[in-house]
Amino acid sequence: MRSLHWPGLLHGSAALAAGCLILAACGSSGGSSASTKPAAGASAAAEPVSGPGAVAAIKANWATVFNGKATIPSRLALLQDGQQVAAFVQAEAKSSLGAAAAGSTATISSVTITSPSQATVHYDVTLLGTPLLPNQVGTAVYQNGIWKVGIASFCGLVYLQFPKGSPQLPAACRS
Repeated sequence: MRSLHWPGLLHGSAALAAGCLILAACGSSGGSSASTKPAAGASAAAEPVSGPGAVAAIKANWATVFNGKATIPSRLALLQDGQQVAAFVQAEAKSSLGAAAAGSTATISSVTITSPSQATVHYDVTLLGTPLLPNQVGTAVYQNGIWKVGIASFCGLVYLQFPKGSPQLPAACRS
């Protein structure tokens, strides 16, 4: 399944910024005052698998992952196998582009649930209201009772900053 669509070209620092902004790669690492959904724990109710409730959960979770003001732990909690990329995300947060990520957001235009454990998400990534990556297509996965941004979508966006096979990529994105 296709996890990323990039219809146009970004140049120079815009491409680097876009790659850095992706899915918590940069941004707040500490106690942000941004309102974010807490990570689901053992006592939290599972999100719906289908219907309007599932679509709303997917949209809210993707918005949190792309919210440059959300804490890294809250964003990683909403990324499929987020702990596998945690060290990469923390390192990128300390990069020179880390401060720029505070204004990043995602606008989700549609969600199509394709199975009880997967959905297709159409979205735009913006920085301070300026579209950096319009018309993206990603995958949400249902993992441990939560709709999360699929690791394939994360890796597809990280490839904008680092080529496939790069030693700088998290191990989850090298295969």
